[in-house]
Amino acid sequence: MMTENNPQVIRSVQRAIDILQCFNGEKVELTLTEISIETGLAKSTTTRLLATLEENRFLEKETSSGKYRLGRNLYFLGYRAGRSIELKEVAKETMIRLRDQLKETVNLYVREGEHRVCIQQFESLQSVKHMIQIGQRLPLTVGASGKVLLAYEPKKFIEEMMEKQTMVKSKVALLSELNMITVEKYAESIEERETGTSAAAAPIFNINGEVIAALSVSGPAQRFNPSKVSDLKTILVASALEISNHMGFTL
Repeated sequence: MMTENNPQVIRSVQRAIDILQCFNGEKVELTLTEISIETGLAKSTTTRLLATLEENRFLEKETSSGKYRLGRNLYFLGYRAGRSIELKEVAKETMIRLRDQLKETVNLYVREGEHRVCIQQFESLQSVKHMIQIGQRLPLTVGASGKVLLAYEPKKFIEEMMEKQTMVKSKVALLSELNMITVEKYAESIEERETGTSAAAAPIFNINGEVIAALSVSGPAQRFNPSKVSDLKTILVASALEISNHMGFTL
């Protein structure tokens, strides 16, 4: 299974992947010996790798039989990966059309733990533009997309984030804004997280009516002022709703 030709491949990581790939629809549970034979690895090496995978809950071991099966963390990772991949594909056409219409950078954010992460971006075609690094972890308490994702969280979580993260407004003012976001399904920010940039965002819902992402448009503050862009709120909310509908959401 292991690829020997690529010098960038880390052998121990590849061997762990080979172990995980032993499990399929026909082989749901495997013993140490079966895994060792399947991968061609020595039992001693296999034992160490299995212990590491088990410690990280990528594998689980049945005490009575001694057999291994895929662990819960793989399920969680698969769920998150599937959600992101599907969401990005569904959102792509709408995001490109929105970028072309507004002439500014369009981003797709999801919440990961206590932060928001940009998972897809279509940058402005103008020479001066606002860019976010894909995968960059950003706060929830500042920025239009952060506030959109935070607004729909439980009160306790919101209070924890206000204690931990950057605040440019008072707690009272932010709570009031978050409440308004849930009503209007729209948020704006002008030079909140970063000097010289502005943004607007709207929530994306899944089939269960849960917020799974924020669709945002951002640009240099000297050129892009959300409150002065004609019909921006209507356009952005409609675009987010279009993506939500493709994800199974209905009003």
